[in-house]
Amino acid sequence: MFEARRKAFMDRMGGGVAILRSCPQFRRSGDSLEFTYRQDNNFYYLTGFEEPEAICVLAPEHPEHHFILFVAPRDPFAESWTGRRAGPEGAMSQYGADIAYPLEQFAEKLPEYLKGCQTLYYSSGKAQSFDDQLLELLARHRRVFIPRQIADPLFILSEMRVRKSPEEIELIREASRISAKAYSEVLKALKPGMYEYEVQAILSYVYQQHGSPRNGYAPIVGSGANATIMHYDKNNRQMQDGELVLIDSACEYQYYSSDITRTYPINGRFTPAQRTLYGLVLKALETATAMVKPGITLTDIHDHTVEVLTTGMVEHGILKGDVKQLIADKAYQPFYGYFTSHWMGLDVHDLGPYKRLGQWDEDPKLEPGMVFTIEPGIYIPEGTKDVNPEFWNIGIRIEDDILVTEQGYENLTSDAPKTFAEIEAIIANK
Repeated sequence: MFEARRKAFMDRMGGGVAILRSCPQFRRSGDSLEFTYRQDNNFYYLTGFEEPEAICVLAPEHPEHHFILFVAPRDPFAESWTGRRAGPEGAMSQYGADIAYPLEQFAEKLPEYLKGCQTLYYSSGKAQSFDDQLLELLARHRRVFIPRQIADPLFILSEMRVRKSPEEIELIREASRISAKAYSEVLKALKPGMYEYEVQAILSYVYQQHGSPRNGYAPIVGSGANATIMHYDKNNRQMQDGELVLIDSACEYQYYSSDITRTYPINGRFTPAQRTLYGLVLKALETATAMVKPGITLTDIHDHTVEVLTTGMVEHGILKGDVKQLIADKAYQPFYGYFTSHWMGLDVHDLGPYKRLGQWDEDPKLEPGMVFTIEPGIYIPEGTKDVNPEFWNIGIRIEDDILVTEQGYENLTSDAPKTFAEIEAIIANK
């Protein structure tokens, strides 16, 4: 799989040399141990190599070596503290490098692979010290290598990563399956008086119980008024009777993440106002999901979602006026202020083109193998002017992960309870 990705990447390079750096290590504080290490997504995508302190060079025009790794050498003393290393020998035998060197030989060996190269593919800004080292090295060997251009490999990787292979899809399916199971366990345990962090603990336990090493992103567990804060992350409030809790959390499985949001009544029963708004958000999600097929765009999905939510908010007196004009004026944004979808994969907000960010001349059309979210919501803080107080402090988001197929779509997170019938059935059988 990694070999095929490297070949596809180098085919798109059109010559040149690419240099990728592993994710740096970061200390928590003082002389304590580092944060738990996780490899840079692009480095992992092309190499499968998970150790820190590594450099990948891809040189498709070199006569002998196309995939070169510079890695930490074997060191019994260091390995007794931090774990076994592959070393240069393992980098070749286990990871398929054509040649591998100890990391300290990078400055010595790199010029050999730069000869005659016109384009350097490199993403700067991730590690200033390495940026400086590379610039100094290029200046020192300018007679050997003066690139006509430096290109960011993200432009190639974005086009590659947005289309998932069958192997990638299976990993996202597994992350979604584990995450969905965790939501069912939360719903069984949910009750007034619990703290938000107890919900977070249940989620994390189920993730790890089923083979996930970590959360795909920082979990959001927002109850009551906290649910109206879209990226609330303190997760330390005691949940009260009669409130909703918004949970945005999912696990990562072999580097691939799921992304789920559900909103549940803490006591198991929706109030009339909660039920009204929940039904509206659920309608927006279900009708937007039904649209998915090859050829439509994320903007099509967003526009539909905005129309459904705006129409519903007018019907319930949250907005007043003509729906089309309200949409044109973006009057919905105080209650729904974000784009409906994002790509998903190695990053929970994965690489991929968005016209709305100026990255594409036109909206990219959905193709089989693309995976993205649909996540409508409504957020009404306390004191919102001209809105019935029964809707205050209600925040609702419902989010699913969608795979585009030849025939239409597959909802990867449909097992996470979200319909009134599913929620009420689990509550009734507690």
